[in-house]
Amino acid sequence: MATTMAVSAKFREMVLSFFHMVQIESVPNPDENSEITQSDIGGLVKAEYINLKDSNYQITDSGMLYQADDTENGAIQSFRFCAIEDGNILALDTRKHSFSATWRDNTYQGDIYSCIYNGKLFLYDAQTSALSENKWYSIPIPGRVDAVLLHLSYGRYKDYRQYHLLYHLDTGDTEDFLRGTGIEELISPLYFQWSDDLNRAIAVCLSDSERNVYYCDIAANTLTDLSLLTGIDLTDAFFVDDRTLLMLQTTEKTCSAFTYDLTTGQLTQTLNQVHLYEDYGMLSVQTYGLMLFGGRYGLYVDQTAKLSVVDFTTGKETPVDGFTLAVGGDFLSNSSNTKLLYSVSSPASDEFLNISQLGVLDLTTGKFLAFDRKGCDNLHEWSISWCDDNRIMIRNGETGTDSIHLYEF
Repeated sequence: MATTMAVSAKFREMVLSFFHMVQIESVPNPDENSEITQSDIGGLVKAEYINLKDSNYQITDSGMLYQADDTENGAIQSFRFCAIEDGNILALDTRKHSFSATWRDNTYQGDIYSCIYNGKLFLYDAQTSALSENKWYSIPIPGRVDAVLLHLSYGRYKDYRQYHLLYHLDTGDTEDFLRGTGIEELISPLYFQWSDDLNRAIAVCLSDSERNVYYCDIAANTLTDLSLLTGIDLTDAFFVDDRTLLMLQTTEKTCSAFTYDLTTGQLTQTLNQVHLYEDYGMLSVQTYGLMLFGGRYGLYVDQTAKLSVVDFTTGKETPVDGFTLAVGGDFLSNSSNTKLLYSVSSPASDEFLNISQLGVLDLTTGKFLAFDRKGCDNLHEWSISWCDDNRIMIRNGETGTDSIHLYEF
């Protein structure tokens, strides 16, 4: 779910600095007598190594541990969320919500497990009709613990449709808050973005190689094709604040950016056909150009591998002092586009990542911290991602064990 992308007005005045930490991380061997090993890297990074060997712990995409006991037919008999606190795993109060909803004569049903931890809602979906073309999943709403979005879909290709209902966890009621907006009639929607208050939405659709971007004012029951409104063949749009949209026009090679004032109708171009970064993966090839992350901020790598942060709403570039992009270096944004995960991989095989450097560029503070890792060529690390807006998760399938490594900068 997209959120409003305002980091801070101070960002435009920041000097971004890069600090390469002296301490090198040495990932410990799994401790058979302990489920969690903690480490402090340079006094700036908290690391936790979670040993999953001989346990039935699993982890959600949002970084929450859970245990699920299945019956013979695959149904969940018992389920519990667990949190990691001070080197311990604690069972959390977990609720089960069984629902049944109907949309366009299609029935959707299943169980949603939820818990509230540190004021945030965590979810796990247990679908009872996995083989059906009628798919669903739940989406947490930022800042709310009383309700979730239910994403419903059916059909394939040109016949694909998707819709959203509001599901109230306490009562089990579903609310058709999009009725009359026109969203239900959209053909081949790729994804939706929502304002924080759910009063507005952006829908991106792809049909017959034609990409359409729609803006929906839910309270007013209006749906607007932004390309027809602006006269620009747009490929994406995002919420900046309550009155401003950021809109992108991308080709295979270039990107242009515009802001649109929803109150006055003023359209302003901020970037004009900037060369896009060509991602060669982990090959020993250096390139240059603009990196996109699905939000207000991007990165520009020049032909000497120097880095700048680009604010698409103004077009301003802010250099990152002291940083040069390494071959094999890659960035990944968190969901709110406020922090960028940096990793350098030089895999010994196509199967594992071999991450030799890890860092975070924090757009809210202007700080970029990174550290080197040793012994990573002996690890079978196959996945790296954000597990929430503040923590990085590495999945490790080392021989004879399975583990998760969590980092908080």
